[in-house]
Amino acid sequence: MTSILIIDDDPALSRVLRIGLTAAGYDVTTALRGLDGLARAIQDHPDLLVVDLGLPDIDGVLLVAELRRYHTKGLVVLSAAGDERTKVKALDRGADDYITKPFGLSEFEARLRALERRMEPAAPTSSLLEAAPGLTIDLAKRVVVDELQGEIRLTPREFDLLRFLVENRHRLCTHQLLLTNIWGQGYDDAHHVRVYVNRLRTKLGPAARYLRSRAGMGYLWEDDSP
Repeated sequence: MTSILIIDDDPALSRVLRIGLTAAGYDVTTALRGLDGLARAIQDHPDLLVVDLGLPDIDGVLLVAELRRYHTKGLVVLSAAGDERTKVKALDRGADDYITKPFGLSEFEARLRALERRMEPAAPTSSLLEAAPGLTIDLAKRVVVDELQGEIRLTPREFDLLRFLVENRHRLCTHQLLLTNIWGQGYDDAHHVRVYVNRLRTKLGPAARYLRSRAGMGYLWEDDSP
């Protein structure tokens, strides 16, 4: 059973989400304050985090960044703020998805299911994928290892983005192609892709040189392989 921690200071919304998600088969706990949620996340290690940005005791974006120090699984942000800048900041700090209030429970559950699918370990015929000299993707364990840096910690969405680019090396992957394959149908905001590409480049270090941009079009992975 997938465990979910909801960090939201609105008790009515938390109750609705807890009842609906419990009925859908999730193991749900809630926290009404950010710092309480942080402590519970560190202690309980839930599979998914749902974080409201408008918390009374800590800035929601800062909380996302702090949670990402301990949590490498799925993280969804909720907020009444629908402006692009807030979305980008939340995604840049580590959120996997962003849902603007108000929203429907069916849509919310669908977003969670899509994120769960991204988190599921693959069952490839070959577990290891060489991304570039000295950079290996273990598809079964869902980890990336650099011969100099060691294991590179990626969120589920970052891992899927890197894997898709590497598996389609030398091919231009447009923003919409990446959105459809990594985020799912219905996503059309290219900022999602730009934010995650920037995060990947930071984490990959020297290997980031293989992740090339094509202005206004998309990205491609170009290494020395044929």
